[in-house]
Amino acid sequence: MLFNSFEFLIFLPVVYGLFRQLRDQRHRLVLFFLASCFFYSFLIPAYLLILFLLIAVDFWAGIRIEDSADAGRKKLYLGVSVLANLGILGFFKYTNFLIENLQTLAAFLHWNLPVRVLEIALPIGLSFHTFQSLSYVFEVHAGRFKAERSLLHYAVYVLYFPQLVAGPIERPQNILPQLHQKTGFDPEGMKSGLKLILQGLFKKAVVGDTLALLANRVFDRPGDYGFFGTAAGILAFTFQIYGDFSGYSDIARGVSRLFGIELMVNFNKPYFADSVSDFWRRWHISLSTWFRDYLYIPLGGNRKGKVRTQANLMSVFLLSGLWHGANWTFMVWGALHGGYLLIENLVLARVGYSRWPRGIRRLLVFGLAAIAWVFFRAPTVGAATDTLQGLFRSPFLGLSSLPSFEIGESALAILSLLVLEHFDERKAIWVRLRDLPMPVRRLVYAAMILIFLMTAQFGGAQFIYFQF
Repeated sequence: MLFNSFEFLIFLPVVYGLFRQLRDQRHRLVLFFLASCFFYSFLIPAYLLILFLLIAVDFWAGIRIEDSADAGRKKLYLGVSVLANLGILGFFKYTNFLIENLQTLAAFLHWNLPVRVLEIALPIGLSFHTFQSLSYVFEVHAGRFKAERSLLHYAVYVLYFPQLVAGPIERPQNILPQLHQKTGFDPEGMKSGLKLILQGLFKKAVVGDTLALLANRVFDRPGDYGFFGTAAGILAFTFQIYGDFSGYSDIARGVSRLFGIELMVNFNKPYFADSVSDFWRRWHISLSTWFRDYLYIPLGGNRKGKVRTQANLMSVFLLSGLWHGANWTFMVWGALHGGYLLIENLVLARVGYSRWPRGIRRLLVFGLAAIAWVFFRAPTVGAATDTLQGLFRSPFLGLSSLPSFEIGESALAILSLLVLEHFDERKAIWVRLRDLPMPVRRLVYAAMILIFLMTAQFGGAQFIYFQF
């Protein structure tokens, strides 16, 4: 089920209405569990069995890890959990990628390889809830969190529908204690939650889906455009993916806040970052911190010399790319960001990069991120390089084939997002609006509604990160 679908427009009020009628916290948890199962099974019900299997394995593993006195047994139970999670993720997400590459290699070597691609579909959000489940067993194994003894509480932690499909990837320390507390109706929480939902829908329907029209035209026919057309397409996707994913995260936080549960902030204005490392402290924060805590630091982090540090960084970003999708384009995207960090750490730091004007640093980081997004968006590495080659073709090639109204709407969408982010950087936009005189506030609200109605796309387009 999509947040921006007609079905969710019915689903959410029904669940919220039932939530308001229930007084016992356990009954509310049962409601969350059933609602989450319905929400996830709306597309392919059979895939719920995968989630149930992982819930059972990780719930059991967490208790066994905590109750075992022997360090070897703790590692054994941890290994069972990791094997189950990564095994299922690997089968559904990477089996066909491996087969396709083996077929390519066999054809190159003129071998006969009687292996065919499997007819399997990737369960929606599998990468997200796999990593959330792993964070639980990692935290229990490290002794930073007590094993959950209630299967219902743990199941809701994994299945919780506002963030089940595309995050944020929550740690047990944040969600499980809130599930044990008695949640209830909070008028201020409801108001702020609805504002977050509206903000997220604006980012998705006005920014993301509007820019998708222009981005799709350019990326679908990369050889047809010169500098201006290609640059417009790249710029459109750069803001599309931010509006799409940040919008989802805002909606998830807003929906969850209606039920009295606070999710972590997953974005912090990443396009205002003034270094690549700063960008990754702002973009998809839950994934960045996951890789930092469970891969980068265990690999040695920055504690084993400069060479090892840079190798660890590159390893993390290659795996981050692979996490996003079973395609070489994602590997290149991860490698580019890893390479950016290497240059930043080894070269720019020595030439006083931190003393450059902040505006120049922000533009540089934005441009580097935009180039990397080309590989994230393109279906193949070849298509990505064809798109980038357009930046060196005749400036006006193909520009006349881009509808002027799409360019105008895209420019308005980007400008609206930049204005929203700029004013929100130092003081929350909703706080700013609240402080305005009532006549001015009403005028601003009317302008926002007008822009939304003029530019929003109401086709219920799927969120980009649902594929991961």
